[in-house]
Amino acid sequence: MSKIKLVYYFNVASFLEVQNASNGDWVQVTCNWFRSYAGNRRINGEAYEGPMLYEGTNFLYEGPLTGKLLNIEEVNDLKSLRKVRKNSRFAFSNEWV
Repeated sequence: MSKIKLVYYFNVASFLEVQNASNGDWVQVTCNWFRSYAGNRRINGEAYEGPMLYEGTNFLYEGPLTGKLLNIEEVNDLKSLRKVRKNSRFAFSNEWV
């Protein structure tokens, strides 16, 4: 099995935080969890509204904010998912609500 080269749309060396959905606290996380968290995220204290990707994949998550880590095993129809590349374009104003 070949290893997947994950894409990142942010500087992985930055101070990455996600907001805990249960109590509202901000928690520092790794770049892998940051890209796969369906909730409020910030980089170096500033809000980040970039794409959310399923953990360990380059498949785009287009659902609601759940405050959870996105797991591909919970998806019923894998063929409906969009795979992204580093140069993929996003319309943040209408995709990340």
